[in-house]
Amino acid sequence: MKVFSTTEHQTFSQEEIEQIKEVKLDFSCGEGQVKFLGLDPNMRTSYFVGIDWLQVNETAIQVNPKIKSLDYISMFMDCLNGPHLNKYLDKIYHIDLDNPQIETDSVPFDITPMLIIHFLGVVRNLARKGLKRDYIRVEENLQSKVKGKIKFSNHFKSNISKGRFDKNYCNYQEYSVDCLENQILKKTLLFAGSFINKCKLSRKTQTIYNFCMSAFDGVSDDINATMIKRIRINPVFKEYAEALKLAKLILKRFAYSISETTRQDKRKTPPFWIDMSLLFELYVLGKLKDAYGNQIQYQVSGKYGSVDFTKKDEKIVMDTKYKMIYNNSKYDIDNIRQVSAYARDINIRKKLNAHIDELLSCCIIYPNFDKQEDFADRSLLDEKIDQFEKFWKIGIKLPTIEAEKSIT
Repeated sequence: MKVFSTTEHQTFSQEEIEQIKEVKLDFSCGEGQVKFLGLDPNMRTSYFVGIDWLQVNETAIQVNPKIKSLDYISMFMDCLNGPHLNKYLDKIYHIDLDNPQIETDSVPFDITPMLIIHFLGVVRNLARKGLKRDYIRVEENLQSKVKGKIKFSNHFKSNISKGRFDKNYCNYQEYSVDCLENQILKKTLLFAGSFINKCKLSRKTQTIYNFCMSAFDGVSDDINATMIKRIRINPVFKEYAEALKLAKLILKRFAYSISETTRQDKRKTPPFWIDMSLLFELYVLGKLKDAYGNQIQYQVSGKYGSVDFTKKDEKIVMDTKYKMIYNNSKYDIDNIRQVSAYARDINIRKKLNAHIDELLSCCIIYPNFDKQEDFADRSLLDEKIDQFEKFWKIGIKLPTIEAEKSIT
């Protein structure tokens, strides 16, 4: 099996390009879907990192992050904070468990921690609101009373044949948190806990896990794979639907065996992708909300498109660009044109109450390792881009795993 490897926004050698073209890829896909990690017909990669099949069991493509030491798990953890972020989390990454795993000498990172953390974040929200209750069927040998219906076969075997006329073996319904949906979530939490201990994920992850487990004290985990596979997810309960969808992915990831959480083969991984541009965008959104609260508006729609952020009180139009070029005294002219167009869009200007001749401030937010990790006590209009009127950029420091920062 051949694996072609490169990084974001790069291409391959001419020899590799010729080999890839021999596969005769079909680039057509449905709206919102990502094929071949965003590879375009010119064999250039996009913002998607991960690993995917070009031709199942024969040829695969691997795209590595351009920031080698980036702590993408910490960034994703920050995206769990606040309801304004939760609804976008499932768009950041995708894991394909319907196709075979891909074996390669060097998988740069694992998608499983992101899946586990996402699940814990959703379950934490459920636990805060209170777990769902439902009617469950209970069989119990009751003392001196009858509840529901007597189950005569069991009653005869357990009581009559033994002369225990003071007992009745009953079958009845009870309104309880120990329903099937919660049992699946409790089972998945046990898998998550085993994986967390094995991989030594952050203390913050462990804290969220402990909180979730305490909320499920009264729930059983005595449920088998057949019951899990057969459950139908009710879309009416949106958060439960999301939690159960993630639970089924996690259980399938570990082949419904908790022992698999501690013996994962690091050379094999299911096909997956992470949208690094969206991850950076949502990470920045959380930091902006922390610093400026409701002054920040996200995905403000105009006639031309939607700008990432606006700041109402200062009338600033902002866009995130997950590009290292802004660390130098350079810029991407297409980015300048795009943000300038947003600042002149009629609908966006109306939402910022801009006067007819008022020139709005524009700002590009980019990743940087020498700046602050947040926006507290600093102006968004930080570094002027001198070639353009009222145009600025501001860098935000991203979390890294190693002390030494490495950028390709």
